Amino acid sequence: MGGAVGVQGATLDPMRSRTALTVGATIALAALVAAPAAHAEVYSIDDPADASASLTDITGLEADYGNAKLLVKVRFAELMRSSAAGVSVFIDTDPDAKGAEYVLSSGLGDGTDYVLTEAKGWHAIDERVSCDYHARPKWGNDVFRAVISRECFDDATSVRVSVKMGDRADGSHPVVDWAPKRHRWSLPIVSGLPA
Repeated sequence: MGGAVGVQGATLDPMRSRTALTVGATIALAALVAAPAAHAEVYSIDDPADASASLTDITGLEADYGNAKLLVKVRFAELMRSSAAGVSVFIDTDPDAKGAEYVLSSGLGDGTDYVLTEAKGWHAIDERVSCDYHARPKWGNDVFRAVISRECFDDATSVRVSVKMGDRADGSHPVVDWAPKRHRWSLPIVSGLPA
């Protein structure tokens, strides 16, 4: 018997069946690979050593927009209690408007404070946002962590983030570092699993 017996006694060519399965799997895989990512539930990137004149060079950014809050973690080369640097977490809820709608600003040294304000373009304005949020540097882990309630953004369905570090320890040469890049946003981060 040259062929394999299939359903209801039909004779199938095993070579033709394998070829059809291989072609089908290849097409499905190509469609998955070729489809562009329009959004993410969690955004994470490594940032190159591009602000080496500062110990607070950003090395990575993670953002998770859960069903209750936005969690942002900014990783640094070395975060110290005596740091004179600061960080700004820009948040975009309206992709049609230029710049950010909100910005959380904080120092990275011991004893500094943080505040969430509205923003115009890429600048904070003196309109504090009244909602639940908190932020703090974790010096032992070289991480700045911010947790901001979704209510702060009127429960926007997606957000984009951008982070800026400014270090003025040497007044003659201030160092600035951005992630992902200057005035560039993460992918839109949609609400997913709890952050």
